[in-house]
Amino acid sequence: MESEIKKFVFVSTLYFLGFVILYLSNISLDSITALQANFIELLILNARKSAFEVFISIFSGILIAVSGLVIFCIGLSFLAVKKLDKLKYFLLIPILCSGFLFNFSILYLFFGLGLFVSSLYIIPLGETYKMELKKWKKFRVGSNAISKALFVLFLFVFLGSLISFSVNDSYRQLFFNTSVSTITNIINAEMSNYDNSEGNVTNEIINQAIEDQMKKIRSLYPNLTEEQYLQIKDEMRKKMQEINSSENIGTKLNMTSLVSHRIKNSLIFNAILIWFPLIMSFTIWVFLEFLTEILFSPVSGIFSYIWFSVFGEE
Repeated sequence: MESEIKKFVFVSTLYFLGFVILYLSNISLDSITALQANFIELLILNARKSAFEVFISIFSGILIAVSGLVIFCIGLSFLAVKKLDKLKYFLLIPILCSGFLFNFSILYLFFGLGLFVSSLYIIPLGETYKMELKKWKKFRVGSNAISKALFVLFLFVFLGSLISFSVNDSYRQLFFNTSVSTITNIINAEMSNYDNSEGNVTNEIINQAIEDQMKKIRSLYPNLTEEQYLQIKDEMRKKMQEINSSENIGTKLNMTSLVSHRIKNSLIFNAILIWFPLIMSFTIWVFLEFLTEILFSPVSGIFSYIWFSVFGEE
């Protein structure tokens, strides 16, 4: 019984640590929605930075969240190798205690339930693989079992995110507003580059207009002093530059309303908004399944090998 308690405490500590890391990552459905809406903008506007800097600036929160999921995988791989008997149902305690970090949101409730079900599922699954596998057994018990267990867990995540996106329309509105802002910022950046490249031409036009006006003023008012002529010239330049600047600002403001109007009338974008909960949830699920194949499963296999090597086979 003492050994059973130690195993329970170890897995419970891993689960609680995983939830803490998820909390510190600040990853939420809001941040995921905003990231998908302005992903192209982040790539374009940060194009001058190195690929590593861009990657870190965009995916830093996701990387922290993934490290939290790795902690859960370590705990699940331990259960696949060193099973819990009577205390396995008490794994619900650390899961529920972690709910205060996430205010018991819908997605948390589904994730926590999925983690609990996966924990119960992986114990007999690990026992089955122990009996069936012959080659690379120590590695494949954890690797194979975690793939099946995470499939169950991520189905719960899919359902939780689908319900969250469906019952809360603010996610759809956030996606729309962020998309409008993203497209507008990209267009304005292109316009700014154009304005900068044409800045000398604009100054030449202003200078030429001022000189033409000064010739007329000198002919109409020949008795003015040179200092007065210079004052008139400076005032004229300020006015023309203000007019040019206000036109640029007005163009940017009009661009936002234009982009918003175009998006609202876009058949494709409207279809995305109609199917938004399903599209977003499916995207999250596909991303997690991709991580399972390239990261979670191999890491779990490595830790499975470590657990077998340290504790032996029961």
